[in-house]
Amino acid sequence: MDSEGLLPEKIRSRYAVKLFAVSLLITAVIVAGGMAIASQVSDRVTNEQLASVEANAELEAESLARWFEGEQESIRLLSSHRGIDRSNRTRIERTLAGELDRTSDELVSLHVVERPTEQPSNGTTERIVASSDGLAGEPLSATEIDWGQTATGEEVAFQFDNTTETLVSWVYLDAGNMSVAIASPTPDGDHVLIGEYHPSTRVAAAADATNDTSTVVLGGVSGYVMFEKNRPNEFRPYKGESTVTEVESRIEERPNQFAPISGAELGDTEVRGYHSVPSDGVNWVVVKEVPRSTALAVTNQVQTDLTVLIGLTVVGFVLISGMIHFGPIRSIRRLSRQAEAVAEGDLTAEIPDGNRIDEVGQLRASLHRTKAYIETITQQAEKIARREFDDAALDEEIPGPVGEAMADMRDDLERFIEERKQREQRLEVFNRLLRHNLRNRLDVIRSHTEQLADQTDSDDAEAVLAATDRLASIGTRARRIDRLMARDPDPTVVDLTSVVPSLLSQITSDDVTVNTEFPSTATLRTDAEILQTTLTSPLENAVKYAESSVTVSIAPTADKEGYRIAISDDGPGIPAAELESLAAGTETSLQHGRGLGLWQLRWGVDALGGDLSFETDDGTTVNITLDDLTDQTETETE
Repeated sequence: MDSEGLLPEKIRSRYAVKLFAVSLLITAVIVAGGMAIASQVSDRVTNEQLASVEANAELEAESLARWFEGEQESIRLLSSHRGIDRSNRTRIERTLAGELDRTSDELVSLHVVERPTEQPSNGTTERIVASSDGLAGEPLSATEIDWGQTATGEEVAFQFDNTTETLVSWVYLDAGNMSVAIASPTPDGDHVLIGEYHPSTRVAAAADATNDTSTVVLGGVSGYVMFEKNRPNEFRPYKGESTVTEVESRIEERPNQFAPISGAELGDTEVRGYHSVPSDGVNWVVVKEVPRSTALAVTNQVQTDLTVLIGLTVVGFVLISGMIHFGPIRSIRRLSRQAEAVAEGDLTAEIPDGNRIDEVGQLRASLHRTKAYIETITQQAEKIARREFDDAALDEEIPGPVGEAMADMRDDLERFIEERKQREQRLEVFNRLLRHNLRNRLDVIRSHTEQLADQTDSDDAEAVLAATDRLASIGTRARRIDRLMARDPDPTVVDLTSVVPSLLSQITSDDVTVNTEFPSTATLRTDAEILQTTLTSPLENAVKYAESSVTVSIAPTADKEGYRIAISDDGPGIPAAELESLAAGTETSLQHGRGLGLWQLRWGVDALGGDLSFETDDGTTVNITLDDLTDQTETETE
């Protein structure tokens, strides 16, 4: 049951009233839904901001891990430098100074120390062989490097299982700077190369996704600050002794100092995202801090914008209802009456095509064009019915399937009429040709028969038989041509370089030299039987009338979509009267069998959708251009 039928007739008959009622309902839904959406969007935006800060911390942690792992590899490779020669301290120090100048700002010093001979060692008593800081001869403890402790609280042993292993220290305070050291044995196994780094330089250059973002790196055991941009280098609680943040709690609660942690939290004055550095040998945690006013600015703006949007929506619906009632509805009613008149066949109904460009104007323009198309269709149908195919009305474009149908109908009718004319033309030529030849051959028969009556020992009987055979041959050719030309082409793939030689082999050419100019292959999709019948006539005539030579060439057309066959002979040339008759499309006087051959050629080329031309300046050249019938076949199939 239609729910609209339950409404009173006055409401159902007035769209403006229905629109106003619907507007009120939509407004109520928007207000209620908008408030719910505002709350959901606010929470979602807040979560997205938290996720964004956490993602920024993760990216920074991964960047720090890549940097740290790269530096470990650099120290390992540098330990194999040929300039580190234990027998030449000057050369070693020159090498260290050069490498120090060439590497990143984070690397502050390089040392070559003796590898401990007694195990275990805590990395303090080994003698420094060479140093970029001038500490040669000092014990390793002079560098203040702290190699740290294991998970059980024991000091980390300063030892290496192989020459490719690296050892990473804890973060330590060296001359007022938070530092970390990386050590790797030299290939001889007797020394160790140590690089000291200030990661705070790296942290100071951290990339931030939001303005006013600060980066802090916390230790993985105590949660104390190790590296921080624009802050003093000192170990201190992250937010002071009295405040324990979520990230500090998670650092203390994780099962071991290298367990990965990540997350984000809302503080009183800031939003924090954190992520542990994913690199072996370090337990650092990167923390990104964004002021709460900055991080949640989008949330506050979204809430404000949604409130304004709801208010504007209510006002907009009221205004739209009034505009529709006093504008489009009146115009639509007028267009409805005009469209109804056109639907009833009244093409005299006036539909003004004004300058209005809105939807109503577009509807009026569409109705105006529809009326014009109907008028054009009517005119074209009348012209097609009268077979006035050259009338200007048929050049008017009609879009869509109707226009295609009209064009197809016109083309089909034109083709039908043209095919009928061609058949009538063929029949007229056949009839005239057969009558002419029959009359001539009968005269020959009569003449020789009269002579045979007087002279029984002559060869007149043979002449009679020859003339009779010739007449029968012409009749046979006429019937074959009519049969082939009356049917539709059946395209198949043929190779012209095979068809033409096959036809030439069937033609006797004792006193004539036949030259051919063929490509290696010339495949074409066409009707093989019509093609052979078409080419037989010009090939026979060329050999028959040539004085000494015939040249047959095959070449692709300029557009590479077909082939041009040229048949040239050095004979007397085709009489002009025959070519004029062929061009005019009617037969007035025929030159015996040769005239039928030309018509056979003309009709065959037309049936194959090709072009035919003649050159008679020096002998005769017949030019036959054949296109591929693939496109035609696909069009007929569609």
